[in-house]
Amino acid sequence: MDKTHYKELIEKYFEETITDVEIKELSDWIKNDRQLHDWWEQEFERSDSSMNPVLRDKLFARIKKETLGKEVRPLRIIPWKWVAAILLPVCVAFFTYYLLDSSPTAETHFIVKAGKGDKATIELPDGTNVVLNSASQLSYLNNFGEKVRRVQLNGEAYFKVAHDEKHAFIVQIGDLEVKVLGTSFNVSAYEDAKDVTVVLLEGKVGVYAQKISHIMKPGDKIEYNKATHKITATQVHPTDYIEWTKGNMYFEKESLENIMKTLSRIYDVEIRFDSNKLPNEYFTGTIPGGGIQNALNILMLTSPFYYEMDGSVIVLKEKL
Repeated sequence: MDKTHYKELIEKYFEETITDVEIKELSDWIKNDRQLHDWWEQEFERSDSSMNPVLRDKLFARIKKETLGKEVRPLRIIPWKWVAAILLPVCVAFFTYYLLDSSPTAETHFIVKAGKGDKATIELPDGTNVVLNSASQLSYLNNFGEKVRRVQLNGEAYFKVAHDEKHAFIVQIGDLEVKVLGTSFNVSAYEDAKDVTVVLLEGKVGVYAQKISHIMKPGDKIEYNKATHKITATQVHPTDYIEWTKGNMYFEKESLENIMKTLSRIYDVEIRFDSNKLPNEYFTGTIPGGGIQNALNILMLTSPFYYEMDGSVIVLKEKL
């Protein structure tokens, strides 16, 4: 059977539109592939996600019953909860690993995604821990760590890199490389942003692009302009830039235009401006988690706007 067919079955499984007959077909495929079976088990053991617990438990219990015929058992990294049912990052990696090539080669890609409104926590094969922010994607090749530890990032991620003097760790964002041996740092590199931002918390990082290079020390923040290929460096309080890993948002002299893009990703909502002036208003501060309305109410304390709902769209209007 075409692998595309199984990909469609798994997508239907997540949409909860799969039939009992299709579940049986999918489970037979899983059970009859020993290598897949082993990989599947390993990913369940080491994966985590912020997927709704009820949906996670429902999906996991069902697929374990259908594919393995075993009782659900606790997850090793979250012992007080059931293992999350095919977590989204696991599912995406699963698609890439087996639906694109059932006999993985050095060029086989593993892909992990965090959708809008979600985050994902993963552990790479070398022990490096990565937290993906909303609407972000991380990918790496099957030969990760053999000569170099290279990952590609689209979006935002916080890295705690396992120390390895023999194998550099490289985050690739277009023509920009962030190269380390063992450290912790944050990278923000969304496609719709004009800059790639790197903030170093611990250790030492080298940033390289074309003929440009910059060595960072703890507390450094660099902004790489994707259009001009120039780097701007400043000193910051680095922990502010990983507030998002705790559910908060930190902004420093950020435009409302970019802030609304961030809120849209985090809360999976559409936000529009009904004013040409508002996008260029600026805000500095930390906004705690608590929902989109809480965030907008905090911003309204210092910014001249109010908002209205137009169906499912939030419209920002200028205060007169």
